[in-house]
Amino acid sequence: MREHLTEQNLKHLKKEDIVKKIFLFLFTLLMFYNIFALKINEFIVTPTSAEKIELYNDDTTNVDLSGYKLYVIGASSTSSTTFKPDTIGVGVYKAFALDTTNFVSSIGLPNDGAIIVIKDSLNNLIDSVGYGDLGPAPAPIYNFSCARVSSTGDNADDFNMDFTPTMGSANDCSANQLGTGSVFINEVYPSDSNDNSTAVVEFIELYNNSDTPVDISNWVIVCDDDYYIPSSTTISAYGYFVLLDTSFPTYFHLDASRDNVYLYNNTGNRIDQVGWHNIPVDSSFSVIPNGRRTFFKGYNEITSVDFKIDKPTQGAYNNIETNIISKNDNSIKVYPLMNVGIRVQANTDYDSKLFIIDISGRILYTSFLKDLLFTAKSGTYFVKIQKSDGKYFVYKVDVVK
Repeated sequence: MREHLTEQNLKHLKKEDIVKKIFLFLFTLLMFYNIFALKINEFIVTPTSAEKIELYNDDTTNVDLSGYKLYVIGASSTSSTTFKPDTIGVGVYKAFALDTTNFVSSIGLPNDGAIIVIKDSLNNLIDSVGYGDLGPAPAPIYNFSCARVSSTGDNADDFNMDFTPTMGSANDCSANQLGTGSVFINEVYPSDSNDNSTAVVEFIELYNNSDTPVDISNWVIVCDDDYYIPSSTTISAYGYFVLLDTSFPTYFHLDASRDNVYLYNNTGNRIDQVGWHNIPVDSSFSVIPNGRRTFFKGYNEITSVDFKIDKPTQGAYNNIETNIISKNDNSIKVYPLMNVGIRVQANTDYDSKLFIIDISGRILYTSFLKDLLFTAKSGTYFVKIQKSDGKYFVYKVDVVK
């Protein structure tokens, strides 16, 4: 994937502009469809004593695991180990404890998020899944698992949290219904370094963006623990439901530094999710404009494109963030070009930064802010523009070919 420069674009670029182009790759993985028959089917990350990964052989022949490797790519480091000699039969679900029973050396799965990668003896990528704040699959909580429910190639749709793990057998958890209905996450106010007083009330806010009341009895809000919304709970038309920290379960924590929140309906279908890193002190992560949701697979502050840093507005209309570039700003335009890719129209600004990010969270391209035509495959992308004065905006772009 590379930048295409037209003659007109070149007129706007100085020679040093070309020299300063930097391609920054945070990950080496894409969420492409798994062409191999061996699939990551389920995994458990907590408690440590129960950490496991289950593989499923969807082929018509046995799979010899000799030389296969397991990689766990975390936020700050990557660890790896090699499978001990083993074979997975046709149609077999096999669970592997992440210790020296099944591997040359033990390995762990971070609770907050990681990318799990399987490669064969020839270093071919067999399968991968990103979860928590490093991928769109949900981070399973204590004694729960993250289980495959489909094989579309999109980890957000393909994996759901299983409240009753089925290691070693076919999964039976509910499918995902991301973005369906009218009730979604609207604001999250996490803890921060100054939250030392009981007067600081953290919360999660849901919003019903419809003119009809919605019964959310026994829906589940998940953040390191699960909170079941009480029976006979209804959100009024264009109304709010607020979960205060005074009602948080024991291990339910909203961490400003990095965290994820998941919303499930009363049949276990995942409806919505949001993730973030480093929310500033006394700030919330809010949907702006209020209640207007367009993307339901966010797992960090970049992919949670509907959310912006704002002042907390518990149970009320979210403020308009003043630290954001308006999409109507005449100096910057970002839009898709059918059969081509992404178009950015902007004046050259060496002090501002431009990032192009794919749906898996991989940064495909970064440079100073400038006029740009970027060739891209079909899919959803995010263009983040970080201005020199601290203002920023993330544009969601759907490329069609």
